[in-house]
Amino acid sequence: MTLYAEKVYLLAYSFVKDKGLAEDIAQEVFIKCYRHLDKFRGDAEIKSWIYRIAVNTAKDFVRRKKYKILYFQKEALEHLIRSETLEDTYVERSENNQLLQKVLSLKPKYREVIILHYFHDLKITEISEALGVNSNTVKTRLKRGKLALSEMLKNEKEAF
Repeated sequence: MTLYAEKVYLLAYSFVKDKGLAEDIAQEVFIKCYRHLDKFRGDAEIKSWIYRIAVNTAKDFVRRKKYKILYFQKEALEHLIRSETLEDTYVERSENNQLLQKVLSLKPKYREVIILHYFHDLKITEISEALGVNSNTVKTRLKRGKLALSEMLKNEKEAF
């Protein structure tokens, strides 16, 4: 739990965009993991198994509650923006934040693969296992998500 608590929370937050609900979902995920640890076959890494439970739990919550997804608040994910040095400028932080906001505005199926791949450093096969979809589907969603991001950035530059 110590290794994956923050990542599970952030993954849940990417679905519900509410701190309290994300905490509840993360707690439910670890309760499910504990209860069903005997069912873990070891076919995949424990990380993929936990992420799959997290994704399914978050999706179930969204469906069950018919929860309308809100936009992320900037301050909720500032700790995701990694600065290399203390001398990072405001412009760099602003650009990182804008990019993060663009990622979060993607359709859920693209957003989840981009978050799992780039923010959680999962491989294509691990994402496939976590989401319960084919590896080629993950590759396609990743490619389309990156294209959508590219279009957003291109349109933004043209607007200025």
